[in-house]
Amino acid sequence: MQKLMTTGEIAKLLQGKVLGDAALSIQSLAKIEEAGPKDLSFIANPKYVRFLDESRAGAILVGPGIARKAGTVIVVDNPYLSFVKLFEVFFPEVREVAIGVHAAAVVDKTAELGEGVAIGACCVIEAGAKIGADTILYPNTHVGRDAEIGKQCIVYSNVSLRYGVRIGDRVVIQNGAVIGSDGFGFAAESNVFRKIPQVGIVVIEDDVEIGANTTIDRATLGQTRICRGTKIDNLCQIAHNVTIGEHCVIAAQTGIAGSTAIGNRCQLGGQVGIVGHLKIGDGAMFAAQTGVSNNVAAGTVVSGSPSRPIAHWKRIEASLNRLPELLKRVRELEKQLESQSATVDEKSS
Repeated sequence: MQKLMTTGEIAKLLQGKVLGDAALSIQSLAKIEEAGPKDLSFIANPKYVRFLDESRAGAILVGPGIARKAGTVIVVDNPYLSFVKLFEVFFPEVREVAIGVHAAAVVDKTAELGEGVAIGACCVIEAGAKIGADTILYPNTHVGRDAEIGKQCIVYSNVSLRYGVRIGDRVVIQNGAVIGSDGFGFAAESNVFRKIPQVGIVVIEDDVEIGANTTIDRATLGQTRICRGTKIDNLCQIAHNVTIGEHCVIAAQTGIAGSTAIGNRCQLGGQVGIVGHLKIGDGAMFAAQTGVSNNVAAGTVVSGSPSRPIAHWKRIEASLNRLPELLKRVRELEKQLESQSATVDEKSS
């Protein structure tokens, strides 16, 4: 059944103000380009203001000072955040795994399950594992020996949580992620690589989200740690003994080598690569495909490979575009100099 709310009710929920029809019925949310008369959309980016009067949306969330020639708007402080809050209202979560343990799951008798847990089909929970209250494990999840998962977590299908890992509360782990795989450690011995045992653990703090098919390696000794509130996208590689601070965001296909320490509130674009044993300061930002081989100070914005402060990198990129022309001019100048030199030689002889 679809959720129906009036624009007045939505404005009250979001602590906003209706300009237009406060009795208009809204039944869903939609993109500004695709919205219809019963849909609510939003405009947060100035480049989309052109859609304000073109859109067929019944109502549009906007920031202060934005009006619509014809149609209804709801004025809020942060249109994007307000729109996200409405997702929980119009698209409530559907529980796909029933509370309790599925008959096809395998749970060791020494494992501890909190109240309200939901364990899907073909899950395996090993000896000594602990699952907190109201946590959901989707089918085919593996929880290793002595691993711990906190309260109200969601672990999707085909996730592997290996032995001893510790997961905090309200953590979301998307399909296929592997937490606690062996770190990549080998020692050369007579031209043969000998495996170094990886006996540390992984600690994931509260409110972290980990994307599909991301891998987080256990420490050689000690901990690999992802601090609270951090969000990691799909297909990322976090190596052994890495520490990632609080409330960082890390986009897809990023790789972070062993023993690097990343501060709080850092932002890493897609396909960023960071070598091992570096220190990244709080609030540092990395453009997509940045290759980082040196420590980065707090608050620095870098790009390129090797990484450079972004203003310097932009100048380099602008110069590169002019290289063919500059090379042509240099060759012409060399020819002129050669010609002048030949003339001088003729005169002197």
